[in-house]
Amino acid sequence: MPFMQIYNSLGNKPEEFKPLKKGKVSIYVCGITPYDTTHLGHAFTYISFDALIRFLKFKGFEISYTQNVTDINDRDHDILDRAKEQHVFWEDLADFWTRKFIKDMDTLNWIHPNHYLKASKHINFMIDLIQKLLDKGLAYHVNGSVYLEIKKDTDYGKLSNFSREKMLKVSADFEEDLKNPDKKDPLDITLWKVSSPDQPKHIPAFDSPFGKGRPGWHIECSAMSMEYLDKQIDIHGGGSDLIFPHHEAEIAQSEGATGKVPFIRYWLHTGTVFYQGEKMSKSKGNLVMVSDLLKKYSPNAIRWILLSHHWNKPWEFKEKDLDSAQKNIETIEKSLSSKNLTTAMLDNNLDTPAALDYLLQEKSQKLYHILGFK
Repeated sequence: MPFMQIYNSLGNKPEEFKPLKKGKVSIYVCGITPYDTTHLGHAFTYISFDALIRFLKFKGFEISYTQNVTDINDRDHDILDRAKEQHVFWEDLADFWTRKFIKDMDTLNWIHPNHYLKASKHINFMIDLIQKLLDKGLAYHVNGSVYLEIKKDTDYGKLSNFSREKMLKVSADFEEDLKNPDKKDPLDITLWKVSSPDQPKHIPAFDSPFGKGRPGWHIECSAMSMEYLDKQIDIHGGGSDLIFPHHEAEIAQSEGATGKVPFIRYWLHTGTVFYQGEKMSKSKGNLVMVSDLLKKYSPNAIRWILLSHHWNKPWEFKEKDLDSAQKNIETIEKSLSSKNLTTAMLDNNLDTPAALDYLLQEKSQKLYHILGFK
């Protein structure tokens, strides 16, 4: 009987979970870009992985968990532009929102990663990885910038299974330099972005052998995950919107540099959260902030509503469901029992909705704590 079945985005099917090293599990989860507050979509991703980590610990595994903070990358339109608009230094803005995120998540009883890494503090790891890709002939250097040549990777696209046309369409929403004339192919991945001579003062630049500039978004997670975990990792995850181009690029960079395949054994992607009929996003203006919900509901009620949806399925937030969650929590907390415990439902692709149903029925104190309620 397998210990656990988990849905792997690489192959799009449930698989028996078998870690690379007996009794140990390495996990990397893509973190926030810290220029705004924590919304329910963020919380869903990080509480879903929190539930997984708690369950694996309950099963006796030693966990090495790493998460990043994207406080710098090759794009201008997020943290750098926001810092300019607010007339603050980009590092100060990143520190403020990182602290706010941690405070919100701590309130929801989030387990901290073993390694919580700011990209801006690990530039040297990224430079080393870029140099390896150049040395192997998988990347090219043009006018101070460096790009990964995707045609050198015959497996590129194996995670998303996107056609070239879809890759171009999705990349248009993420990449600022899709029409960069220095690229051999519009889909080539920016590893290092050179600073321009007339670059505004609010945009930072770091020294490198390629030229003064800053790292690409995708290379950051490849470099930091391998430095703090290994060349091969058990679980890597994040929101489903990161499958392409971010995670696809990570695979190409990491497997290209090390020759180790697969870079990640299990890719886990959380479902999209909707509100008012549309994906929760800054551009739509339909964000639901965790800090706002905490003014009315208990942390356990918010955690309940997050775990009441399956981790890899999309769902729509409705505040009335939080009212029900609050009542469920209050009912359970009045009569927690030490009599019954089963975690079989969590063996089945971490089925937290089924676990909550069982908890409501049996009021198991142990399951209550395994699911992270406090």
